[in-house]
Amino acid sequence: MNVFEIYKTVISTGEYRISDMEERIETVFAQGKITAEERAELLSLASDHARDTLQIDVVAKLADLESRISVLESAGIVVWKSGMSTAKGQTVLYDILKEGQLRYCRYDGGRSATSLSPGKIEGWVILETADGAVTHRVSKDEDGNIILIPVEDEPVGE
Repeated sequence: MNVFEIYKTVISTGEYRISDMEERIETVFAQGKITAEERAELLSLASDHARDTLQIDVVAKLADLESRISVLESAGIVVWKSGMSTAKGQTVLYDILKEGQLRYCRYDGGRSATSLSPGKIEGWVILETADGAVTHRVSKDEDGNIILIPVEDEPVGE
């Protein structure tokens, strides 16, 4: 079995990261172990057979998220944790809809501070950025589920 056939066999499994496979194909081409036509075919096959789930480097993603959160926390924005007291006007990061997305939440309610999580009581808003404009008011529906009300949808006079 020659190098070209070996690579075709490996590619057919789909068990590789596309960037790694492309680098290997380019290396064996540069070494003269495959022809230009074989290189083109292998690159095409690699692209077609790569499994999406293997293309995400979870460890790198987590490291990226950790560094981004550290930057925010060093700027005074912290991820809200159970029991934390939030002062009126303080911005925190919180997954208010429980969908895995941290949002900038600020308490603008009537108390000077609250230990309740964002959305438990009225007065919480969602911000576009840490210091940005309010995009949503946080409320609850009749079943007690948290809903986000876009500020432009609010009735006039409230």
